[in-house]
Amino acid sequence: MKPIAYIFFFLGVAGFFYGYETGNLLIQTISKPIPLIVLIVSVNRKTQYNNLIIIGLILSLIGDILLAKAVDQFLFGLISFLAAHVVYIFAFLKKSKRLALIDSVPFYAYGTILFFFLQPHLGNMRIAVLFYVIVITTMLWRSFVQRKNSKLALLAFIGAIFFTISDTFIAIYRFYEAFPFDRELTITTYWIAQYLIFTSTTSRKVKKAL
Repeated sequence: MKPIAYIFFFLGVAGFFYGYETGNLLIQTISKPIPLIVLIVSVNRKTQYNNLIIIGLILSLIGDILLAKAVDQFLFGLISFLAAHVVYIFAFLKKSKRLALIDSVPFYAYGTILFFFLQPHLGNMRIAVLFYVIVITTMLWRSFVQRKNSKLALLAFIGAIFFTISDTFIAIYRFYEAFPFDRELTITTYWIAQYLIFTSTTSRKVKKAL
């Protein structure tokens, strides 16, 4: 990513936090999509993997907009992020198609624990959240399987971990109860996740630099 892109990325981050902490909804709404837009335009479209990551980032951007406070379309935002995770699963399958069912156990165990913890509080969102938990857990598993493909593939796995943490935060404060700095922690871990997944698309020159 070029230096100017980093500037815009962090301007978007700073703008969002400024808008959030000051209660300025306009600045918050305008700033929130900027980091994802920067990542989308920075991806090199040279491989199928990279193109799938671009689609996942675009779907995430749509989810960002739908979940923004000014829009507040939680269900449609959930669907958009669900689609993004499905695309990321297909991207990670490009790196490794190894079945690795044993490797899936701890990830699905986490998803099961999370769902049954939230289940009494989900109401009519129970099926939607169950499906989402299955998909994001699968995304995390497939990112783990492909992690040894390269150093950058390992970053994609770490990014998937941060994505799961971010979604877990959302689930807790949305369906269970709020906790200190819940929104700040959610958006920070989300941006870290997307940046690390983006980094897995970078060139061989970057890989050697690592």
